[in-house]
Amino acid sequence: MDRVLQFVLVIVLLVLTGFLVPLLLQLMRTAKAVEVLAESAREDLRQIALDVHQTRQSLDRVTGLVERSLEFPATAGGLAVALVRSLTGLLDRGPSPWLEALLTAVKIGISFFKRTPGDATEKEKPNE
Repeated sequence: MDRVLQFVLVIVLLVLTGFLVPLLLQLMRTAKAVEVLAESAREDLRQIALDVHQTRQSLDRVTGLVERSLEFPATAGGLAVALVRSLTGLLDRGPSPWLEALLTAVKIGISFFKRTPGDATEKEKPNE
């Protein structure tokens, strides 16, 4: 009986080994594939981060252009509103304040057009 039991155990071990070896080989191939995938994903993520950074920089440039292009209409509109308000308020007081307000508005307008972009206040400068 001992020989039969030994024979059965040897056969079971051989069959078990026959299944374990291919399983281990497959696990090794899967691990290598996972490493390749991880490296590929790392490269892709680097490229995506670079693309996002470049897109953000382009968006910042476009935002700066829009802000600069809207600066004059906004300032001119604010100047016109201030001029109209001051004129309507000063018309009731007599000719002297009206003339003074007109001269002040002209001085503000001239200083606005003479101002260079380098003279922008800290609040008006773009964040770079």
